[in-house]
Parts: sequence; structure tokens; C-alpha cells
Amino acid sequence: MEQELTNIYTVSSLTREIRGHLETHFPLVWVSGEVSNLRRPVSGHYYFTLKDATAQLRAVLFKGNHLHLRYKPEEGRQILCRGRITVYEQRGDYQLIVDYLEPVGLGVLAQAFEALKTRLAAEGLFDAAHKKRLPFLPRRIALLTSPTGAVVRDFLRLLNDRFPHIHVLVYPVKVQGAEAAGEIVQALREVPGYPGVEVIVLARGGGSLEDLWPFNEERVARTIYHCPLPVVSAIGHEVDYTIADFVADVRAPTPSAAVELVVPDRGEIQRRLERTATTLYRVWRRHLDAERRHLISVARRLPDLSRRLVDLRLRLDERAEALTRRFARYRSDQKQRLYLAQSRLLLLSPRRAIQERRQWLDQLSPRLVLSWRRRQETRRQHLCYCESHLEKLDPMSILKRGYAVATRLPDGAIIREANTVPAGANIRVRVYQGAMDCEVIGATE
Repeated sequence: MEQELTNIYTVSSLTREIRGHLETHFPLVWVSGEVSNLRRPVSGHYYFTLKDATAQLRAVLFKGNHLHLRYKPEEGRQILCRGRITVYEQRGDYQLIVDYLEPVGLGVLAQAFEALKTRLAAEGLFDAAHKKRLPFLPRRIALLTSPTGAVVRDFLRLLNDRFPHIHVLVYPVKVQGAEAAGEIVQALREVPGYPGVEVIVLARGGGSLEDLWPFNEERVARTIYHCPLPVVSAIGHEVDYTIADFVADVRAPTPSAAVELVVPDRGEIQRRLERTATTLYRVWRRHLDAERRHLISVARRLPDLSRRLVDLRLRLDERAEALTRRFARYRSDQKQRLYLAQSRLLLLSPRRAIQERRQWLDQLSPRLVLSWRRRQETRRQHLCYCESHLEKLDPMSILKRGYAVATRLPDGAIIREANTVPAGANIRVRVYQGAMDCEVIGATE
């Protein structure tokens, strides 16, 4: 009993030793549970209890830790938090000092995000070589976002301030929820077909990882990659990153910053043009002065052109007179040649030959008519002769004189010899008018 009494702890020492053991064996733990008894005093710290069906654990999230966190504890919310176990010595309670938390399920989304990011990066979808350059001053911008959010108003207002009169095609899509990814994919496929569109801005405001998840889906990333137009992602706040940001040709930290990336500042362009115009004018003036000095120098070295002009004028007069004389001779020669040609044409005129041919034709016409009549009479006599000869050779003429033609039945072969037809055979006898079927009784030579 005395030996046991030598190990007596005070409450403070025992509590302190228990605290040391807990902090040593549980330096960093992940705990999931439901938030209850949540309170936030004026200090700005969060005090709450994590519980499940059979136990509970006190927890505290200090102000310095939750300022940089996206998510804050909410009453009745299932969360996953990270922290260290310690003991609050004044009350002897052990508790969890939280330095990070997120809603339950977000860890799965974060893992899916990292897995898809790693896989698409390995396929080369994030490579800078595939990213398209933005046009300097697009004629038409397609804005893919929710038509009811503040993004549309802010985008159009900043665009009008930066460079007015640029046409914007607002293509309404859902930017949150289960149907958002499908509408975004359809829009990215249809917008390149609209006339005049040169750049696409995919935008939405900030939100949680669940809210931004449509922009982390693989089909959205691949559609952005294969889009023929440059795509600018302007999703969430500056600290928000999605898969669409990595695949897009240009990432804007915010939808408002996308305006500065897509459209230049009109005032700055005007100032640059004015500076360029001033510089060009100065260069042009220097070049003009240099050319003027060179022209003066060259003019001084040129000979006296007035004397040369007088010589050229005299030579021109001489050449003109010579040309006039030569033209007169040429004209005279051509007239002489024309007169000779007319004389030859008169001698070779076809009128005389035509008159002779006409007289010859007048002589031949009566002869041609007489010859044609004689030939026609000769043809008529020959035709009469042929008709009479054919009539003599007509078999019916022979039958008309009393003759007949006998044929065997039923083949119709002509009978030329009587001994070729046996007695009792049937024959047909053809006379001038009609035929008779007969039976052979006998044959005679």
C-alpha cells in the first residue's frame, strides 16, 4: 500500500501526462461525423461536437485556421475534418483541434478530380502546343453561361467600357447540376457553326467543388479540346481551378478578367495608334527631307536642258518634213497601183462569162426537154412489154385455159408423175376457180 501511494498523481499532472500521450500517439487524424452544438463566440472560433450513432467528440476550429478554408462547419452537416487530439486541462476534456474540413463526399470528388487531371495530362490535352491563339479583335464573341446570373451583366458592362460595339452571342446553358455538362457540350459543338463567332468564353461565378463539377467532367474537357475555335475558361474565383481551365486555350481568373483577355482596351489602342502615327510622321518627314536634299544635289549635276531641248525640237521638225514627203510618195504609188488593179478587174469581170453561160443554158433547155420525153416513151413501151410477158407466165392464166394442179394431202407436194400416187390416196386438185379434194382410184401412164 505504501509503494502504491508513492505514484500518486495530482489532477494537473495526470491530465498533463494524458495530454502528452494523446498528442504523441495521435499527432494528425482524419475524423468524420455530424456537426452538432455549433457555436461561434465573439472570438471568431468555431466550437462544435462531432458525433455518430454511438459516440461524440468535442472539436474546435480556430479563427486563424478557418479564414482560408472554403467550407465552414454547419449544424447537422456531415463533414470530414483533419486535426490533432489534445486535452483541455481546465475541464479535463479531450478534443480535436481542427485545421481543415470539407463536406463528406468532397474527398471522393477531389480524388476523381486528381485522377482525371493526371490521365488527361498524360494524353496531352493540357499541352501548350495544342492551344489556339486568341484573335486580336474578335468580331463576335460567344458567351456560354447562365442567362440569369450576374456574369452576363458584368461581362457586357465591362465589354462596353473596354471596347463598345462588339457583338456578343449569349448562349444560355446550365452551369450547375446534373444537366449542365450535357448542355455545355452541346453548346460547344453548335456555337462554331454560328456565323462570325471567333472566340468562345465559358463562364460562371464562384461556388463549391460540387457546384463547379460540370466543368470537371471528361466529356466537357474533350469537347473543349476538339473545339475549332479558341476557348477561354472563366470559371469561379481566382483560386478555383477546374479541368476545363487546364484544357482551355486561355484561362481567365474570373469572368470579368476574361473581358481583358479577349478584347483589347480601345483607349489604349487609340493611344498606341496616335503614338505610332506620330512616329511614322516623323520618320516620313525625315525621309522626305533627305529625298529633297538628294534631288537638289542631283539637279545641280544635270546639264543645261534648254539647249538640248532646242536641238531636239529642230531635229523633230526635220523628221516631220521627211515623213511628210515620204507619205506623199507612198500615197502616189498606192493610187497608181489601185488604177492598174481596177483595169485588170474590168478585163477579168465575171459579167461576160455569166452572159455566155446564160445563152448556153437557153440553148440546152429545149434539148433537155425533148430528150426527157423520148426516154419516158421508151420506158413506157418497155413496161408494156414486161406486163404482157408476165401475164403469159402467170400460172392462173394457164389454169384459166382448163389446166389443173394436183397436190398430195396433207403435205401439199405437187404431183408431177401419176405412178407416184398410190390408189386410195387423197389429193387436192386446184383449178382456175377453187380446188377439189379427191381420192385416187387408179393411175394410168
